[in-house]
Amino acid sequence: MVTNPITEDATKSTTTGSNDFDLFVGCTIQNRIPFLEKSARFVFEKLGINLYDNGEFGCCPDPVGVQSTSHDTWLTLGARNLALAEENHRNIVSLCNGCSETLKAVNHELKEHPEEKKLIQSRLDEIGKTFKGSIEVKHFIELLHEQVGIPAIHALVIKPLTGLKIAIHPGCHYSRPHELVQTDDPMEPIFPKEILTALGATVLEYQEENMCCGSGVARNNPEAADGMLKRKYISIQDAEADIIAAICPSCFQQLEVGQKNMKKAYDLEVKIPVMYVTELMAIAFGGNVNDFGFKFHQIKPLALLKEFGFE
Repeated sequence: MVTNPITEDATKSTTTGSNDFDLFVGCTIQNRIPFLEKSARFVFEKLGINLYDNGEFGCCPDPVGVQSTSHDTWLTLGARNLALAEENHRNIVSLCNGCSETLKAVNHELKEHPEEKKLIQSRLDEIGKTFKGSIEVKHFIELLHEQVGIPAIHALVIKPLTGLKIAIHPGCHYSRPHELVQTDDPMEPIFPKEILTALGATVLEYQEENMCCGSGVARNNPEAADGMLKRKYISIQDAEADIIAAICPSCFQQLEVGQKNMKKAYDLEVKIPVMYVTELMAIAFGGNVNDFGFKFHQIKPLALLKEFGFE
């Protein structure tokens, strides 16, 4: 039995413990797909990671829309979230690509640019908060791969995902821009693949793996977003995937809902369940398929999972 797979010197920041993290769930999961949080908490508990809820966290905020509207506002809101975690002397683990990118980028920018830090701190002073730059931000995949480690993940597998053919969608903001997020190879990310392989799944290679899901342009240009999804879906179908695995809530939603648009827009039939990596980890770790909200998925995975022996 693996009781504490995390090494004692895993973090270098001034935090209370290497396995203690403030959980940054993000707006999308909390407000639209909260069932994803259930699997994440189950997995982290199994791995000996202590998650703490910070009830004062706000929006990260979004690394595209808010930043393009007001960079200073983006920095201020991000710095406030970082300051809240600093007060608890705990690093942040995020379940979202966009949240991870924002918090990592704000942390980096304010530590590297004293004049910007001075300006943002003047705004934080108004609410009694101080940004020190004393913590780290981890994407949950980064934490699982680098700090927990593949051997520890593999050791907890009770029901291997044997036979399941999975196409991973890493998403644009997971590993890019690399100079800021520094999570994985920016062009060929491998951490999610190695985690899924450790669970016993067959991880597929497909041509459009790094194609954007289109979430960022869907509101302003839905036709362009659908075109991007069409290319991605066809590539995934050609690879004969059973499941699409996501690590970003915005991508998760786009990859689910977009399947319904394909028939109308292109007469293309797509019906491939989309699952979060933590959901796949949860069932591999012995979790019951009825405990993680799979019935709330747009494309229901339960029938497929039962075909592969998961109850």
